[in-house]
Amino acid sequence: MIFHQIGKNLVIKLLALEARIAISRAKPKIIAVTGSVGKTSTKDLIYTVLASSLTTSVRKNEKSLNSEFGVPLTILGLKTAWNSPIDWLINLLTGFYRAITYSLKPKTYPQYLVLEMGADHPGDIKYNVTNFKPTIGVLTGIGTEVPVHVEFFSTIEDLVREKSELLKALPEDGIAIINRDDARAWEARDSTRAHVISYGFTGDANIKGDNLRISYADTGQPKGMNLRVDYAGKSVPVRLCGVLGKGHAYSALAAFAVGVNMGMNIINIADALGRHKFAPCRLRILEGRNGSTLIDDTYNSSPSAVKLALETLYDINLGSRIPSCRKIAVLGDMLELGEYSESEHKKVGTWIRGVIDVLVCVGERAKWIGESAISDGFPPDHVHYFPDSVSSGNFLTSDFDIRASDVILLKASQSVRLERATEALLVDPSKANELLVRQEKEWKNKK
Repeated sequence: MIFHQIGKNLVIKLLALEARIAISRAKPKIIAVTGSVGKTSTKDLIYTVLASSLTTSVRKNEKSLNSEFGVPLTILGLKTAWNSPIDWLINLLTGFYRAITYSLKPKTYPQYLVLEMGADHPGDIKYNVTNFKPTIGVLTGIGTEVPVHVEFFSTIEDLVREKSELLKALPEDGIAIINRDDARAWEARDSTRAHVISYGFTGDANIKGDNLRISYADTGQPKGMNLRVDYAGKSVPVRLCGVLGKGHAYSALAAFAVGVNMGMNIINIADALGRHKFAPCRLRILEGRNGSTLIDDTYNSSPSAVKLALETLYDINLGSRIPSCRKIAVLGDMLELGEYSESEHKKVGTWIRGVIDVLVCVGERAKWIGESAISDGFPPDHVHYFPDSVSSGNFLTSDFDIRASDVILLKASQSVRLERATEALLVDPSKANELLVRQEKEWKNKK
């Protein structure tokens, strides 16, 4: 174990060194994104907006490679080697070659880096911003509930301070783009010397969203969202296709803020946002068995994210469009909550009544959701418990009468692997590789 940790630390330091060499002369503009919710969607949307310009070359993290490994891998254009020592050695050798190449030929390197930065443990953000100095920092939502990853921090405030390290690292002539509607994120503005740009649905936000609403297909099923964005006395409509949830709207506003800061035309920004294809398993709308609608949010989970997902499900209005609509929530364990785990799962249970018709609980901790929902007045015979994602998927596809009018939300932390249940519910499970997350063979081989 000791030798494994020594080897891991050595690889981390060597990758960081290679990455610093790679950008030492190219000096790309680094846009860093952190927060407790919406990081990946925000990073992806920023990339789409910047890449829509024919004169701009951009690189971003693939998927959620946002750790002390993922960030330098992104800078070097490498993929994770998972648990293979040989592949990590190849990565280090390739990284060294690319570092020297980019240093000697800086014009071949991308002009912009959009780097998502996660904070699983104390010091994670500070390590990355110290090594790779951003000039633009985006702080997404932290939420009013207990944030994900708090298990490894002494207090919630410690986690918030870690996220704020991104803002502290920005230069005086830098830009801090902050979610105005998130109280914890907005308070962090005092930690930066950079110019602050706010985004949100609050009246005094610099980039202001308004009139957010779900759009529906002719069949009655939801197909995406529309909103209006106001900036500097001008307004532009924005369409987000294939996803639901206010979280994606916040991500679009953050990307809009980056675009206008780069001098882009607001109509071109709106057009780029409308053409964006969202990453799998983040409130994505999918076609389910028997004509049902799946709202796949199985990438990860936290109390704030569950609350947002349930609010989204509540807002879907199919009553006038599809008779006998049922709303079904498949909720799995929320992990990395530490001492807050039981209380936060029980809190989720109090959000169920009046929102959904059927509750499916997956995992040991999710039992607390069901028990709390029943205590709050939700019908006991409408709650079902399963130990894992496979058994819950088998129940829904075999013993449960799925109807064309059903809307099924699926959400859990990544270790629950609830995408396995989503796969079983797809109208065409053979498309799982293109529609769902964690379809690589390394993930498939995990139990």
